[in-house]
Amino acid sequence: MADEARLELPKARKKGIIAAAMKLSSLKIFALKLTIFSAMLAYMGIDLFLWHGPLWRALYPPREAEQEAAAPWVAQVHGERISEAQFQRYVAEQNKLQGRDTATREQKVVMLMDMVRSSLLRLRARYNDKNLPDYAEAAEAEMQRLASRASSPEQFDQWLASQGYDRAQYTRKLQAIMKAAALLQRAVEPLCEVSDEDVAKHYDMLRDELILPENRPLKHIFLATLDQDTDAVRAKAQQLLEQLEHGEAEFDELARRHSEDDRTARLGGDLGVVINDGSSPLPELPLFGAEALPAGKPALAQSRWGWHILLPGEITPERPLQLEEVRESLRSAIRSAQSELAVQRFLDEAVRESFHKKHLHIQNNGK
Repeated sequence: MADEARLELPKARKKGIIAAAMKLSSLKIFALKLTIFSAMLAYMGIDLFLWHGPLWRALYPPREAEQEAAAPWVAQVHGERISEAQFQRYVAEQNKLQGRDTATREQKVVMLMDMVRSSLLRLRARYNDKNLPDYAEAAEAEMQRLASRASSPEQFDQWLASQGYDRAQYTRKLQAIMKAAALLQRAVEPLCEVSDEDVAKHYDMLRDELILPENRPLKHIFLATLDQDTDAVRAKAQQLLEQLEHGEAEFDELARRHSEDDRTARLGGDLGVVINDGSSPLPELPLFGAEALPAGKPALAQSRWGWHILLPGEITPERPLQLEEVRESLRSAIRSAQSELAVQRFLDEAVRESFHKKHLHIQNNGK
């Protein structure tokens, strides 16, 4: 029995050792799993809350505004960016309007600052001034007016899409433009008052230049020779002239019936007052000078466009313009110049203030 007990003891001890080893192995596996799990949790925390890595992008795909914010930009105005694509589109539009193929660096700088000033003005109108009219109805009416000029609603929507807008977005843009214009007008209006004394001072400075050239009233009956038998056109003009000379018809009546100048025909051929300042589109007509046609007598004359039966009035000699004749025109011109200067100063001050407060940032890669 003692021998059997001595044989059984090693077996029991062996089983205990095996159990302990298995328990230790399980603990090691658990610790390894815990370490891996902890590392995964740490990575997820860093990815989701600090790094915004692959997991963040998978869970939260970038929205349109975020994609736009990530795009290359040339300027940032109070947190809103002018993207490089917007800038290049504006440059292309201005090049087309100015009739040039490319813009110089200096011209691009000017255009970029124009966009910056517009953004500053729009943002001020949007956020800093609650007293401006809403302009929602006016913007909607303007949108409808623009849409009515298109050949179809679909064609208008296609044009909007080509500019990156839908109808609601473009209406909001029109509304913003109207509010910005109202803000600007209100800001500069007090600086654009023009007194009678100011007008008189400018008149005295410009007196020698304020000359009314010789002028005379003029009527005509026009018969075009383009794609016509010139001799036949002249014969018809001569026939009409003879009717006038013989008193068989009134000039206004013949002009309404026969003149091919649609703009003046319904007015009895009245061209208004013609000024002898070298700007006449038909300088070949003998209206001034030594060979000027006599007043009140119809006469036949040819221009490069066709034949004219002319009825000129009396010639008024050149004379200086008096203050009362030009007072309101001068006032308007002075107010326009002052307004332009005031607008420039207002926008330049807005740019300087934004730079000083670090609300305006300009990139170099847009130029």
